[in-house]
Amino acid sequence: MRFDANEDMAALMSGLEQIALGEGTEWEPSGDWSRQVWSQTLDSALDENGYYDAAEVETLGPVAAAALVCRLSRLAVNVEAAASALLRPVLGVDLPRPLAVDAGRQGGAIRFLPQARALLRLTDTGATYALLAEGDVTELPTLAAYPMGALTGTPDWQRLEADPEQLRDLWRVAVAAELTGAMRGGLDAVVAHVTDREQFGRPLGTFQGIQHRLATAASRIEAAQWLTLRAAQQIDPADATIALGYTASISTQVVYDLHQFMGAMGLTLEHPLHRWSYRLRFLRSELGGATENLQLAADRLWRDA
Repeated sequence: MRFDANEDMAALMSGLEQIALGEGTEWEPSGDWSRQVWSQTLDSALDENGYYDAAEVETLGPVAAAALVCRLSRLAVNVEAAASALLRPVLGVDLPRPLAVDAGRQGGAIRFLPQARALLRLTDTGATYALLAEGDVTELPTLAAYPMGALTGTPDWQRLEADPEQLRDLWRVAVAAELTGAMRGGLDAVVAHVTDREQFGRPLGTFQGIQHRLATAASRIEAAQWLTLRAAQQIDPADATIALGYTASISTQVVYDLHQFMGAMGLTLEHPLHRWSYRLRFLRSELGGATENLQLAADRLWRDA
């Protein structure tokens, strides 16, 4: 795997950084004190400038899409990037976005469904999609830090010809990218806190015990990002399960450590840490979580041994 970005990748990420630091991305408590904020301004800017189409560009591909999802997941606001950037280009159907994905939670709450114009359903036996009309979705109250909804209408489901296992592996990469970005966003917020907050006349971040644990968290997140980008570049089934399995497995300890150094402030709605930690709680069980994905990785690596 190449660690240096090519010219097009560098240009994409430079432009993305400017948008990610621009209008509609700043942290502020939601007006109703909910745990999530959907940024239509940011989503529109990314869509109109073609960022969600990065995977279709020959010199960028899925690795650029995964890097994009990692970066956007660091923000305290929500946009639907993972399905649009990694799944939509390979479906063989030009589905409208935002695109919600149901990968095993049939009958339950589905994230991004209130904003979605299409719903993709992934099962072990196939993939189907439905275009959503007014009245098909009910928005749900939630602690998940994502906009959540339930399918209450009866849309017309259509079968996709795309390989369902390939779609599930791409979704594993997408979820791993979201997990990685959410952990990084939480870490950035905590580092800023311990840099500014003083105890015993000195910043918390100068205490060696805190530095060591934050450094450990940072190294684990960095490993998760490289595993995710490798899986996106290789499009290998084993790599996809390893990326999601590892990333989900470290998220519990990372969240625990981040909240330890925030104290009670990390549990309040006045600080953004809850935005990432509640997303991580939801994401870590996707597609079977760490246990099922690491077991599947072992099966895929050694089934022919």
